[in-house]
Order: sequence, then structure tokens, then C-alpha cells
Amino acid sequence: MRQIAEMNNLRSPATVHAYLRRLHKGGLLIYSATNGWSLGRDQSEVPLVGIVPAGSPSELFSSLGEELTLPEWMVGSGDVLAFRVSGDSMRDAFILDGDVVVVKPTVQAEIGEMVVALLEEGGITLKRLARMTGKMVLKPENPDYSVITDPFTLVGKVISVLRRYR
Repeated sequence: MRQIAEMNNLRSPATVHAYLRRLHKGGLLIYSATNGWSLGRDQSEVPLVGIVPAGSPSELFSSLGEELTLPEWMVGSGDVLAFRVSGDSMRDAFILDGDVVVVKPTVQAEIGEMVVALLEEGGITLKRLARMTGKMVLKPENPDYSVITDPFTLVGKVISVLRRYR
């Protein structure tokens, strides 16, 4: 508690203790005598399964071996996956290089939804699902990139975006 107080320019560890108690009372933190303080109960472990290009498609990675602990309001119910974004083809949709997208696996999505798609040649990409001349396409949100008209299968649709500000 002293370290937390110092890092936050607080004079007393008692102030930190009071804040922790409030978070505990609100259900955001759990206290265990063996493990100390931890995040509240409404958390989900989401596997970070790979890197999804927001640019030119690339190979699907099976797993990065990491898991993210996210609040349930961000992931909803059921299975979800997370991908780290590489590239800038979705920048105008405010998804940037290094962001993490949380994806609900599905083979169906509505026009306009952001999706992770598996291309016929085996690469994956992050784009917006669109319709052009009666055909489903993958549309980037950056005019420097072209629409993908190649055959594809949906891996899932984006339900959340996480960004770390440095």
C-alpha cells in the first residue's frame, strides 16, 4: 500500500486502503487472505490467439499463449477470442496498430460490422463487411488500401477494441 501511495502521490497508505475498501464494497475488487487483492468476480479470461493484419492479409496464428482478463460487460457471454492488430487499414474506424480486438466467433455478420475473415489462400484480415455489386466484400477504413473481393470465410465479428496509451 505504501508503494501505491507513493506512485500516486498520496501522503498516507490509509488513503489507499480506503480506496481499496470502496472498490471491494462495489464488487470491483476481491480480497483473499491468501492472495490479497484481485479483480472482481465479473471477469472473463480471453485467449489472445494471434495477430490480425489491418492491412495486407497474413497467416493465422494458433495462439500467442497469453490470456487477457477483461470485464464481462466488454466480452458478453459465450466464447470470445482476442487478436492483436497489425497495420493501419482500419485507422478511420479508430482501430490502430497495436490495438487488441475482441472477436465473437461466428460465420455470419451484418453488412457494416467489423469482422476478422479467413481468405481462401489462408491469410486473415480485419476489415468491415460490405456489399458491392451484389457481392460480399471486405472494405478497409483507410483509402490507401483496396477492397478485398477474394473469396473469404468469417472467423468472427469485432465486439470490443482495447488500446493502451503509451
